[in-house]
Amino acid sequence: MKNILLNKLMLLFALPVVLFMACNDEFLDQGSLSDIYEKDVYADSLKTLGVINNLYGGLNLSFNPSRFGNQCLEAACDEAEPSTDEAKFPVIIAKGAANPSNADKGIWTSYYRNVRQVNIFLANKDIIPVTSQTLELWEAHARFLKAWYSFIMLKHYGGFPLIGDKVYAEDEAIDVPRNTYAECVKYIQDELDWATSRLPLNNSVTGETADRFKATKGTTLAVKSRLLLYAASPLANGDYDGNDPDHYVSFGNSDKKRWEDAYLAAKAVIDLGLYSLYQGSSPFFYNLFQQNGDCSEHILNQWIPQNTNNNMYYETLANPPSRWTRYQSTSSSCFPLQELVDAFPMKNGLSIDDPTSDYPGIGDNMYNNRDPRLTASIHYNGALRYYIGSGDKPVRIYTGAIPASSVAEETSASRDGIYQAGATKTGYYRYKGLRNDVIGSGAELYRPQILIRYAEILLNAAEAANEYYGPTDEIYTWLRAVRQRAEITRDEDGDEKNLYGVKDNMTYEEMKIFIRNERRIELAFEEHRFWDVRRWKIAPIVSNGEVHGMEITRAVDGSFSYRVITIRKHVFNPEMYYWPIPMSEMTKSPALKQNQGYVSKE
Repeated sequence: MKNILLNKLMLLFALPVVLFMACNDEFLDQGSLSDIYEKDVYADSLKTLGVINNLYGGLNLSFNPSRFGNQCLEAACDEAEPSTDEAKFPVIIAKGAANPSNADKGIWTSYYRNVRQVNIFLANKDIIPVTSQTLELWEAHARFLKAWYSFIMLKHYGGFPLIGDKVYAEDEAIDVPRNTYAECVKYIQDELDWATSRLPLNNSVTGETADRFKATKGTTLAVKSRLLLYAASPLANGDYDGNDPDHYVSFGNSDKKRWEDAYLAAKAVIDLGLYSLYQGSSPFFYNLFQQNGDCSEHILNQWIPQNTNNNMYYETLANPPSRWTRYQSTSSSCFPLQELVDAFPMKNGLSIDDPTSDYPGIGDNMYNNRDPRLTASIHYNGALRYYIGSGDKPVRIYTGAIPASSVAEETSASRDGIYQAGATKTGYYRYKGLRNDVIGSGAELYRPQILIRYAEILLNAAEAANEYYGPTDEIYTWLRAVRQRAEITRDEDGDEKNLYGVKDNMTYEEMKIFIRNERRIELAFEEHRFWDVRRWKIAPIVSNGEVHGMEITRAVDGSFSYRVITIRKHVFNPEMYYWPIPMSEMTKSPALKQNQGYVSKE
């Protein structure tokens, strides 16, 4: 589903061109229409601001619920299974079948289109009728946007052709060799630093407007934190196992100082003192995603205007069919895997694999007394969820005997149960970020989509600090803050040890494993896991084998039986750490070199 704001802006700026062409056909021979149009736009401050707003309208380019035809990127790793369509690119990745000929090209083409718009702005900035202070602010936004879109390119492809501020014609091939990974990191960092020095500390704009969610110093520092964390991680911080002679996807050497740089970048965000973990009303973790932007945890949001279909998109795609919206009554996104469910600890903070955790094993009580983030993230059988006209009622995701009842919600397994048409394949539905107040109502409520939040920064800092220093007191403080906000039990034994399930005196290796799992559950469905398992180089382990779901069968007497089922086998090949450059781009630009290991299959 396209962003409504984007469509309106495109229409707004297309209209003058249409009118001009209709009245002045003979003038087309006297000069470049695009040049004339650009001068017209940038000589008008409101139209220029519209260009900036337009570019902000695509911030969620990579993390968009409608990407891949609603089949989420989570389906390409060990988070979720797609609802339908084996031809979508996440499933192609999961099967290990990605190649240049079938590669998704949305990121590559969108990047150069967006950068072209930024560069046109920069080329015309001297004619924009605003004060020098306003112009510098607008340029800071433009350079932040270029850095943001450049980082998206980097994580997908590794090094890519940098074109600086050059403006290419719309149909002109960009036949430029790829830059190295190091050159791209430096370029993005330089653009972020330039913007950081000129953007305000706070965004004073209020209300439901696009300006409210534009970048600030904290935003640019947070993106830098994410950039340098990726740069310090094993995938890039080495020689790519000797398979990167051009250094397109790695630095070519390992340097521990990159972890210090990542730590300092995250610490810079923390030290601003502007952000904190949301603890407004319980359940904290669920309500974090219900905030409208005035939230101390939000650092970068995609603005989604009120009264647009996008406001119900998550509910439309992810809810069980019985929790319908007015747009559709079948789930059509991705279904959480058992592997993700098992990653959530007990409410005492201990892993379900820990013999002292009190986990009862697979059965009637397996979801009881779990980390509250599980309930806030995933619809599981028996979870209490709003049912229109009836209040909170259990979600019924079982197969087998459905009770005879005239009460619709009591027979909802006929719609929501595993194996039903349009229902889950795994025994679970996504719940994270969904709103109960739109179910069945057709309401279109204003909401932001969170792209960066403070919990990520704390986890970035913890990971980088552990890699550079080993376990420190700071790390324990940050991890326990995240666990406390999740409403994990503080101290079950009363001995003031292992608070919130964060074990005292962990080794480096134990801390690394703990932090990685904490990222997995805290940041689930936020477009992190797919990239994390790659940058850590654990994808050959966790994305290379069978993934599972939970089949729950109800007997006539009302009892239940449980069985872990195989959903599909994932395949991870060595080249799959990065995406193949689309063949269409390789054909247009002979100077490009493909990522190692990919072969076109016509």
